[in-house]
Amino acid sequence: MPQSAPNYQLFKRLYLLIAISLKGFSQVLLVGNTFSGCLILIGITLHSPALGVMAFLCSLVGTITGKYCGGDHSLIRNGIYSFNSILCGISTILFLHGDKRWFIALFAAGLAAISMKMLTKVLDKWNIPVLTIPFVFITWFGLLIAYRVDTLYMDPDFVISSPAMWNLPVEGTPTLLTGMIKGIGEVFIIDSLWTGSLILLALFWAGWRFGLYAIIGTFVSWLTAYFIGADTYSLNLGLYNYNAVLTIIAVSLVFDKKQRKTPITGIIAAMLTVPVTAGLELLLDPLGLPALTLPFILCSWLFIAMRKVFQKYKIKQKVPV
Repeated sequence: MPQSAPNYQLFKRLYLLIAISLKGFSQVLLVGNTFSGCLILIGITLHSPALGVMAFLCSLVGTITGKYCGGDHSLIRNGIYSFNSILCGISTILFLHGDKRWFIALFAAGLAAISMKMLTKVLDKWNIPVLTIPFVFITWFGLLIAYRVDTLYMDPDFVISSPAMWNLPVEGTPTLLTGMIKGIGEVFIIDSLWTGSLILLALFWAGWRFGLYAIIGTFVSWLTAYFIGADTYSLNLGLYNYNAVLTIIAVSLVFDKKQRKTPITGIIAAMLTVPVTAGLELLLDPLGLPALTLPFILCSWLFIAMRKVFQKYKIKQKVPV
């Protein structure tokens, strides 16, 4: 028994590390559930086994980095230090070519965890959630470097357009169901019906509201993009949907203390991500940068701030003069 005790402790630590790292996958969608994270990882792996392995390694790196950098213990156990690491690793592999991109993906994962710790310490003073800020800025910085060095180069499938090309052709047949499901998969920058379907299943596993709100968010954003004349190619890829999915979950569930019957504010916020995405893409295209999840961050911050302002106003109205 004494000899097996160290092995048991090692197994227990390894199991906990894997469970926390899997939870990081679900935290990309603001959900803390290990089995949901496992479903998401399966979806990524079905799309690309190599990408699935790298995403899991990046999650491990984020978790370990958060622990040894003195991160908050409860945040580490909830996978908070690994979800930005996962996104950074995936974006590095998908956007870049070159033998060194695998090492860079792991480095970016560690950097994302460190950035998460630093930003959490700063933004917590104003009760502002960090969300996916590390992922956005680390990815942007990495892409800008790739344009200026020879060891890395952009994936030819990663097309950068200019403002002159914004009026993209609208020919073709928009497919609502395909665009909606792929839009959920695009949260992880993956164009796959299987990945999108498993992510949706993971959300329902975490709670029926998460799954239902994701469907509502991707539906209203798809319709909004369609009626403002978005190009068919982007519609069918779900490029206008993934920010809406994250935003409606953030605004109507995660950062809403009251249980509401209908996610009205979340729906409005989800719809707003569409024109915000279009505007940001127009601004960032000349730099060769994608909007990524910045529309989600901006719209979520806006509605969270508005809700706090309205709550303070109501409290003042109730206080007798």
